[in-house]
Amino acid sequence: MKVIILAAGEGTRLRPLTLTTPKPLIEVAGKPIIERIIESLPDDITEAVLVVKHLEEKIIAHLGNSFSNRKITFVTQGETKGTFGALLSARDELISEKKFLVLNGDDLNSKEELEKFMINERAWGLQKMVMPNYYSMQVANGYVEGFKPQDESEKANGALIATGVYLLDPQIFNHPGVIVSGGEYGLPQTILEQKFTLPIRAIATEKWLPINSLSDLERAKNMLG
Repeated sequence: MKVIILAAGEGTRLRPLTLTTPKPLIEVAGKPIIERIIESLPDDITEAVLVVKHLEEKIIAHLGNSFSNRKITFVTQGETKGTFGALLSARDELISEKKFLVLNGDDLNSKEELEKFMINERAWGLQKMVMPNYYSMQVANGYVEGFKPQDESEKANGALIATGVYLLDPQIFNHPGVIVSGGEYGLPQTILEQKFTLPIRAIATEKWLPINSLSDLERAKNMLG
């Protein structure tokens, strides 16, 4: 099975670090994020397809065509922006797959928790977090139903947040994509447009570590150092 790692972003919230270093190569406790991601993959994953753009030559030089006993393939993100745009860039690598895992190139996950996704047809990772600026994910009967702005209680006590981990299949490409703010194409929104014909299981996690800001980076270093 393949994993798609979305690693094309500029990492603006991690500047000045990302001015010269692509976000996946930033080190956390002495090891680049991308190495930690690949080493945490379930054993069923035999190939990692990285969607790259910002400082892509540095990522390509660092990983080469194999890493941690897995084949590495690189795809440059095209003109279609957003997370679904990134996935579309890798369509040719995925269209013949039965299913595939999708990860962000700036998040850390545990191998044990990623294994939970693999037994499903489609799955969406969620974690209860105090992150007031994120949407609250709505779940019914074990399946993701949608999302909404957080209420005051959720802002204070935590809400289910989308982790950016998905198990999908090529039917995702049957949809042209949902346009969100800035003209980007959103992957979560596109998945939800198919929820009635392609329901997606909610998978609860506890060890997801997003690294979207300098404070996130410091927290990850403290936890893993």
